[in-house]
Amino acid sequence: MPEADRDPDEADLDRMTTTVGSTGRIELADFFIDAIFFLDDTILRAKHHPECFAHIQSAEERLAPAGTLIVTSDLVGTPGGPPAPIVVNPDSHGEYAEFPGPMLFVVGEEINVQFYLEGAPGLPGVEEATLRSSAFPLINVTAPAVPDSGVLVVSSTKPLRFAWDVPAAHSPDPVHSRDRQRVSIRLNPLSPVHWGSLYCSWPVSAGHGKVPAPLLREFRRQLGSTGPLDGNLDMVSGDFREITTPSSSYVAYTTTDFGLTFPRVLSVIFD
Repeated sequence: MPEADRDPDEADLDRMTTTVGSTGRIELADFFIDAIFFLDDTILRAKHHPECFAHIQSAEERLAPAGTLIVTSDLVGTPGGPPAPIVVNPDSHGEYAEFPGPMLFVVGEEINVQFYLEGAPGLPGVEEATLRSSAFPLINVTAPAVPDSGVLVVSSTKPLRFAWDVPAAHSPDPVHSRDRQRVSIRLNPLSPVHWGSLYCSWPVSAGHGKVPAPLLREFRRQLGSTGPLDGNLDMVSGDFREITTPSSSYVAYTTTDFGLTFPRVLSVIFD
């Protein structure tokens, strides 16, 4: 079939790209900070869907320290806010975790949150990045439905679709700061061979999003092993950004545990 006649999703079957590099995830919540980094991961992308990408690592790969992480926000140094920027260093396992005393931000107020990452050999640093905290106290998710079992079956042969009600506070002005807010997901299945995180992020104003089937198929193939895989689906609201260099892909986002009517973390079976 000529490419012009193919569905754009299916055209991705021969437009996947994989590179090897360092990866990381930096989660900045109102009451906790968490970050992890890996030195040599596979980074999977689909040409027609830049809103989605995946990080895949060996099941035996260890976390890699990436230097000091410093986090601050507009509340730091103000009455009721943290007294100083929060300095986080990796623990003995390489994980970054900290619970600010006063909260880093107030959900629904949409303030600036900045972070700086020192970096380490093979793990590029981040000079300074600014994200916005969640602008909406709660977003109503209408799809997918959560099964009574509490376990969602995710097929690698068809799109995984999401939908939500656009909050009433949303402004139609495309330059309005609230149009920078996102609804994002992380699909995190575990196989005996590889572990992976597939990320997608869509504007709150869109009201819907999907993970394309070709990307799910290739993601499942690269995870290896056979049969269904256990995992979880993490769905969040707030700001979301991928920070890249030629040799790295870091995910950074602001969130809170109760920003959506969808479970913060939902068990899945990925087939």
